[in-house]
Amino acid sequence: MILGDLTTNRQFDLMCPNNRLGSIDLDILARHGNVNLDLLLYPLHPRAAIMNNGTRKGGQPEAMKVLFDSLGLADVWQMHFSLLSGQEYTVPGLFIANQVDEPPAAVPVAPLVPPAPGRPVPPPPEHNGTAYYFKVLAQSDGTFTVTNTRNGFSKTYRPGPAI
Repeated sequence: MILGDLTTNRQFDLMCPNNRLGSIDLDILARHGNVNLDLLLYPLHPRAAIMNNGTRKGGQPEAMKVLFDSLGLADVWQMHFSLLSGQEYTVPGLFIANQVDEPPAAVPVAPLVPPAPGRPVPPPPEHNGTAYYFKVLAQSDGTFTVTNTRNGFSKTYRPGPAI
């Protein structure tokens, strides 16, 4: 499922009063995985999710907690390592397509605190390397494989009983 930047009221319309989508296998998370994850994620019970985030956009602790608590969700794949997650709320490196272009001396333990509203935002880091992506191969029986092109790691998800 790919809902892109579907607004919160439209997400609500899809789920309330009834879940109109049923269950899904792979969720390409809407809105960088930031807004109302639980509203869509919990009722859909995906087996895997891909977060189209940036190093400083998406992957905040609140969103990661919802993902990690989702019943039946085996793995989260992140397009970029998120400085907003810190070590506690990130996924294993095998599941991250792009590392930080300007890596700090050490991975931050605590999440990066975004600037207060109205304060100047530092410019985004300039991407200076190869851009990696996830390749998804789906089969008609519901089996699908996600491959991280940065490191060649792949994982196959087979259909199972609905949750």
